[in-house]
Amino acid sequence: MTLRKIDKLEYKQRLSRIQWVLVAALFAISLSLAELYRYLLVGGESNAWLNAAGVLTAALLCSLVLYLGRNHSCMSDIVYIWRLKQALNKIYRRSKKIDAGIAKDQPDAIRIRYFSLHASAYVYQLEDNTLTMPELNEQIDELNQQISRLGMMVSIDDYNSELLEQL
Repeated sequence: MTLRKIDKLEYKQRLSRIQWVLVAALFAISLSLAELYRYLLVGGESNAWLNAAGVLTAALLCSLVLYLGRNHSCMSDIVYIWRLKQALNKIYRRSKKIDAGIAKDQPDAIRIRYFSLHASAYVYQLEDNTLTMPELNEQIDELNQQISRLGMMVSIDDYNSELLEQL
């Protein structure tokens, strides 16, 4: 997996628009469906289960629309970042094995951590999450020192998900 260039302003605008539309759609659809369910099933009386069914149905409909629209051009950057976050989550779940491999100077573990740290920095900068950047930069520096000490050449492009399976 590689890190591709994304226009930060455009990404944030599209993400914000999609989130607001999603919230408005969930609100309008769930209220409408809850009213419809109450009218059709219990003659208009209030019912918590039918309200919940309206919310659940609205969530399913919105999820379906997002799933069907994931290949649209305006969703490409958002889907890419979502998949990148999924990859980072998979790496995080294997962090004990990766840490053990780094302690033993295993090249695959170092490549995985290199990608993880740089991809995290990329996502943090894209989403203006600057709170943890100093700590992340320290970790990158420490890993770069270890890479230099071992005489390795490491690139972000060296990572693929199969490396996780080999640990």
